Parts: sequence; structure tokens; C-alpha cells
Amino acid sequence: MASNSAVELAPPAAPAAISVWDRVADRASQGDYRPSLRQDLTWARMKTRHGQPNIMLADRPRKYLRLSSRDDQIAQLMDGSRRVSDLVVEYFRRFGSFGFRQVTDLVTLLRQAGFLTDPPRDIYKELGERLNPSPPVRERRWVEGSGLRMKFPVRGIDGLVTRYHDAVGRFVYTPVFLWSGALVASFGLLTFVRLLILGRDPFAPIAGSGLLAIVVLVIAYYFVIFVHESAHALTCKHYGRMVPKGGFMLYYLMPAFYVDVTDAWLEPWRHRIMIFWAGPFSGFILAGASALGASAFGTGLIGTVLFKLAVAAYLMNLLNMMPLLLWDGYWILEQWLEIPDLRQKALAFIKGPLWSRLWSRKRLTGRETFFAVFGLLSGGYSFGSIFLAYLYWRHRLGPIVSPLWLTPGLLGKVIAVGLVGAIGVPLGIRYGRRLWGYRTAVRNAPAAARKALFTIRMSDRLRLLEGLAFLKSLPQKSLERLAGSAKVREIPAGATVVRQGERGDEFFILAAGQAAVLVRDQSEDRIVGEMTVGDFFGERALLKSGVREGTVKAQTPLRLLVFQSKAFWNELVGPVAWESRVRGALEERERLRALPMFADTGSRQLDLLAVKLQVQNFAAGDVIVKQGDPGDAFYIVREGSLEVLVRKERSRRRVRTLKTGDFFGEIALLMDVPRIATVQGLDEGSVWRLERQDFRDLLGRYLDLEGQIAGVAASRLPHGHSMGGTN
Repeated sequence: MASNSAVELAPPAAPAAISVWDRVADRASQGDYRPSLRQDLTWARMKTRHGQPNIMLADRPRKYLRLSSRDDQIAQLMDGSRRVSDLVVEYFRRFGSFGFRQVTDLVTLLRQAGFLTDPPRDIYKELGERLNPSPPVRERRWVEGSGLRMKFPVRGIDGLVTRYHDAVGRFVYTPVFLWSGALVASFGLLTFVRLLILGRDPFAPIAGSGLLAIVVLVIAYYFVIFVHESAHALTCKHYGRMVPKGGFMLYYLMPAFYVDVTDAWLEPWRHRIMIFWAGPFSGFILAGASALGASAFGTGLIGTVLFKLAVAAYLMNLLNMMPLLLWDGYWILEQWLEIPDLRQKALAFIKGPLWSRLWSRKRLTGRETFFAVFGLLSGGYSFGSIFLAYLYWRHRLGPIVSPLWLTPGLLGKVIAVGLVGAIGVPLGIRYGRRLWGYRTAVRNAPAAARKALFTIRMSDRLRLLEGLAFLKSLPQKSLERLAGSAKVREIPAGATVVRQGERGDEFFILAAGQAAVLVRDQSEDRIVGEMTVGDFFGERALLKSGVREGTVKAQTPLRLLVFQSKAFWNELVGPVAWESRVRGALEERERLRALPMFADTGSRQLDLLAVKLQVQNFAAGDVIVKQGDPGDAFYIVREGSLEVLVRKERSRRRVRTLKTGDFFGEIALLMDVPRIATVQGLDEGSVWRLERQDFRDLLGRYLDLEGQIAGVAASRLPHGHSMGGTN
């Protein structure tokens, strides 16, 4: 290669006229999109119990997102003055890796969450509504959640909670009250145990009426729940946070009240634990005071009522401290262990990985043992809770409904039917719909099975294969043979497709569904990316180095095109050059993957990047860029070494030597500026070259890919009392 230093540059030509279509392309370039973060959002930058960053961004009380420290730094730059391409280069400067996926994921996430000044719009949906207007669907605001966690919310209670806190908070949160309450709870528990030993009956009749005793116990139970939830709300308000709604709920068919204290996620971990603990603590104080009162008043009317109140308080709060359902005990445990989504991870572990470990006789780590025990107990307790709920309603309603039904006259029967209907009708409707859905699914199963055999048509297979950049050199006939050789595999949600560290000889293309990519970090699988339709994995199996670098798990039901390595190469019948081109493209991707700056780049994104990078060879003395020349490309050293020379006045000085993986010229991706140094070869080698326009096109493709994500990534959403779970 001739040295560029010997070439005389011609005078710059007059700028060509810019066409209308060029202007449209510039305006439509997603790399030029300038995200602007809303100014009314709330930031909370905290530390976890182990000193790690815990950063929350909230549109209170609508949406709460958890961000990484890198996301935090990049999001703060989103003031409307910087393009997405500027943010990618800034990410590269700060963290040493090309964060194409990280930046575009963050922009997509914030925009879909409504955190940017321009909210997301579904143009096709709006156009469809204009062309075919549909009658407005009335939003059902009186019920939320699923059948096992059904809520009946009351909104707009924050002002009421504030006034309540102003009235009692000054007394409740003093050290004197808190220590006094702890003493009352302790002595009251001892007194309660003594009363039980002495034979005090929780279901003793009141004024000779067993029915009245049951009614008093039920009223006491709801009073305890009210005090419990009030304590959550007051403590949340004590720390200056919002309580936007509360209401009645059925949790695993058990009646309860709840308050929404999601705003607590903007508080440090100690405050969150205090908010979750406030409910049981208030209940134990109430129980202790009631037990002491029951002991003082004896077996008379007041003593009997107080004892029933103590029974209800102890029962309810001991159940709440049970960490196997999403109650206070669980949230306290999760906050203390700092394992987000603890229950989901434990249940996911016992569904598949546990049995795989046991079958292969692999020793479980300490964390895996904990997940196995916790998951098995949680699953068993969840099923048992439904049976306990049946016993609860039978025990509570039976003594009330039976006498009413047997009472002469119509009024008693009407009241009995009303009591049963108030509970049974909502549950019957909800579960009736679910059972009807199961019936429909079973009825359509044969047709669905037949359809699954022919799910991926040849045209769809070809479209998926044509989207792979490393197959671009293949003729159509070879692509058709490859498409015909693929097998179709259905994967259920939650199942593991491949596992990190295992060897494999299969290559996969995702034809339907969504999957998560996990990498083991300190005995825990950490999600590092997500894959959607068109993404692929397992390509290392095609190069005889099929050790899986990560675990791929189905987030939704998956439909995969599967290629056996041997069958893949056997179908490439034709000139040897075809196979060598495909192998060369795959090996080039592996070279890129080995560089630290592309360590976080997914397979499909790396595939797009590999197409845009041009390989430029050089010999010793060849000039790659020259000081003072305009810059229009970015370079990465592929192999060999180069020197960086800076000319000052009449002397030239070497300031740096570049080796494989080093880079230069990144500012040229953003703007026309003269090169500030000359870079020339020290020996024979090559560089990858990325031109500015290719960089902008690449960003647009990244944003297009991420646009397929339907909603905000779940891993970003915190879960807690009355949000991911309830009380």
C-alpha cells in the first residue's frame, strides 16, 4: 500500500446540491434523534446495603425505573442538545466500549415510559383508528390485578394521609412511643401465651351468641388490617413520600386492605425496610395492648372482645411476616438480602435448573441451595394458601350464613344470598373466564399442533436467513437449501434453551417470541440482554468452538429455527469460496467480539457492525490519517502496530503507540474537524474503518431493532408492597 504522505491533495470541490430526498433522509435518521428528558422527573441516588449504586428515576406516582450508574450518566446528558450518535460516542469516551445497545436501549426505555418530552406514538394504530373508528372502550377503573391478587382501589387519598400524619405523626414517631410500643408488644405476647395456656377460647360466645362472637372476630380482623395498612401509609408519609391510592383486595382469595407505597422506592434501603416493618410492628403493639387489656378485664364482655382483637392481630401479623408470599416478611427479606425478584428467581430455578443440576449430579452453590429451598417452600405455600382460603371462608361464612338461611322468613335468606354473592360472584366471573379460556385452548389444541408443524413458511425462513450479514455472500440457491434443512423447535416460556459453559453443535434463529441472555456472575445468573424476532445465537457451534458463552432462557413461548453444525455446512454445496466467505465472516465477528469495546454487544448488533466495518491493510510507514486533514472515519487496530505522531512547528514527535484493539479518530463520527495527529504503520497489519455515514446508519438500525420491544424492560421496574406485591 502506498504511503498517503506522498499524495498531493486536490483543491476541495464545490459542494454538491442537496436533494429533497437527502434532506428527508437526514431528518428521518434515528441517529440524529435528540432525546430530551422531562424536567419534572424525580431522581433518587442511593447506595445498597453493600455499598453498590441504587439509582431510581420516577414520574411519581405513575412509573418508577431503576437505572445503572452508566445509565444515570448518559440520561443526564439528554437535554435535547445531543443526538443519539453524540451519546454513543460519549459513552465510548467514558466507559471504553461502544454502547450502541446500551444507549439505544436506554433511549427506547425512557421514551416508552413517557420520560422524554416527546411521548411515544403508535402511528399505525392512530392511522387505523382514523380509517376505521371503533367505539370508545370504557376503562375499568374499579378493579385491578388478577384473580389471585384482585384490587378494588380508592384513588386520591394522599391528602387524607397527609392530614392523618400531621395529626398523629408527631407522637407516633418519637423514641418514647416506639420503645414503649416495643415493651407493650413484648409483655403482651407473654400475657397472650399465658391466657391460651389457661384455656381462654378465641371463639368464646359473646352474650351467649356464637354468631355474635364470629361477627366480632371478623370486625376485629378488618380493624387490625386497617391499623396495619395505616402504619405503612403513615411511615411512608413520615419519610416525605406519596400514598396515591389504597383500597380493598382479595389476595389468594383472602380479604385484605392495601395502600400503595411504591414511592418508598425513592428512599434508602433502611427506610424501605422500616416502611415494610411498620405494618407488623403496629399490629404487634395492638395485639400486645389487647392481650394486656383482656387479662385485666377477665372473661367479661370487654375482656372477651379484647382477646378476640388480640387473636386477630397476632394471626394477621404473623401471616404477614411469612416470607413465602408477597407480604411484608418477603419484602423485608428481599431488601435485606438485596436480591431483586427473589421469589420469581427461586421459582424459576426450581422449574428447570434445579432438576438439571440434580440429574447431572452437580453440586449446588450456597445461593442455589437457598433458591431451591425458598422456591419449593414458596410454591407449596402458594397452593396451600388457596386451600386455606377455602377453609377460611367456610369457617367465617358458615356460622353466619347457615343460621340466616334457616331463619323463617325471606329477609334472612336474602341476606345470606347477598353475603355469599358479594364474595362468590366476582370470583366466579373471574375464574369462569379463566376456565373458559382453558377450555378453548384445549379444544383448539389439535389445530394448534397441526399449525405448529408448518409454522415457519419457506418465505419466512428465507427472510430470517437474509437478515444475517455473515450469509450475504451466498447465492439464493444455497440460502434456500439452508432454509429447507432447518428444524422448527417450540420452547415454552421459562425454559432454558442453552446453558452457559455447555458444549453445543446447534445454531438458532429466533422466529417468534422473546428470550433473555444471562451470564453467571458470583453464582447468580445476571440478565445482560434480550433477543427478539430475527436475533440468533449459538453461532460459535458453526466454528467448532461451541462452548456456550451465556444462558438463553425463554421469556415468552419461543419458535426457533435450529441448524445442526454438520448439516449447515453440508448444505453449502458449491464453490469452496462460498464456505470460506461464511467462515471468514464468522471469524471476523469473533475477532470483534474479543475486543473489550464490543464485549457488551449482542450477536445481531455485532452482525450489523461487522458489515459496516471495512478492513484496511497497511505496511510499515503507510499513513492512515494525516494531521490537518479533515476527519470522516473512525479506526480500530485489527492487527499490527501503529505510531501516533504530532507535528509542532518543524519537528515531529511520537506521542503514542497503538496495538490491537486500540482506536483513534472517534471525534470524526460526529463532526468535521481536522485530524490533530498523524497515524502511520510501524509494521504490517490492518485496521477496521467505520465511516461517519455508516455510523449514523448503524444507529438507525439499532433503534429500529429496539423499537420491536413492546414495553418497558421488567428488570428495570422495582417491585414492592402494593406494586409488585401487596399486603
